[in-house]
Amino acid sequence: MGNRPQKGYDYNRAGVAMVTLKARAGMRLCRITQTDFELTDLGRIVQQELTGIPRFYGQVKIGHYQIMPDHLHALVHVVRDLPEGVTLQRVIRGFKIGINRLCREAYEAASFQVFEEGMHHSLVFDRGHLAREVAYIRDNVRRYRLRQANPELFQKPQPVMTLPDGVTLWGVGNPFLLQHPRRVQVQASRSMTEEQGRRMLEDLDGCLDQGSVCVSPFISPQEKRILHEVVARGGRAIRLTHVFFGARYKPMGELFDLCCAGRLLEISVAGEFERYARLDRAACLRMNEVAGLIAATECPQ
Repeated sequence: MGNRPQKGYDYNRAGVAMVTLKARAGMRLCRITQTDFELTDLGRIVQQELTGIPRFYGQVKIGHYQIMPDHLHALVHVVRDLPEGVTLQRVIRGFKIGINRLCREAYEAASFQVFEEGMHHSLVFDRGHLAREVAYIRDNVRRYRLRQANPELFQKPQPVMTLPDGVTLWGVGNPFLLQHPRRVQVQASRSMTEEQGRRMLEDLDGCLDQGSVCVSPFISPQEKRILHEVVARGGRAIRLTHVFFGARYKPMGELFDLCCAGRLLEISVAGEFERYARLDRAACLRMNEVAGLIAATECPQ
């Protein structure tokens, strides 16, 4: 199932959305190797129907898109308000129905469903966000090839970024989360009341629905609650820690499983600084500072 519509947003009006559709198990849309990228017959049907959407809805233009082996990313530009009763969801539903119809004819099947139900999407409201989404789509194939060729990226400490002061940070897990176009910083003090925490979770709800990557040390009780919510909802996170990563370091238990699944990146801010061996105020301030550098936006307050 896809994510939920954003509360209060009129999906009939003009706007831009990054739409992601997941293919059902066994449906291969393309083949990607170290040297080749080729759409399957199924992928060519998807491409044909995607680029044909403007023929049915002149208000819609398809921007950058990428067909991957098991999913599709597409920037859908609604350049003018859609007709009465037509929403972005209805446009995408019609697109999928068209694909299924053509596949039934091509494969002489009584039933055929290429994509999972619903759609995952994020709304784009400014040029900076749009530029990040375009870069993310353009980089999909390269990231896929790297993942295929280097599975250890998700299991062993690797240098993942360099701070403005020249310090190199090491991480374990999915380093590509650092390039995700929707990264939101989560910061909640221990003095936050239950009511304030509840409101923060409600505000963050929309970010999670939009597929944002939460960035935080996840130390305070409220931050831990948010990490639990992210995990429960199948989301992704970048977790900062004061622990120094040795060559054999691995996160514990569920955190290691999340790293291997590509849903978590753990980053050590210890660097070469001995003082960060303890979780003291200096370490917490440093982690929050780095979280701010990583995040594209701040968590709603």
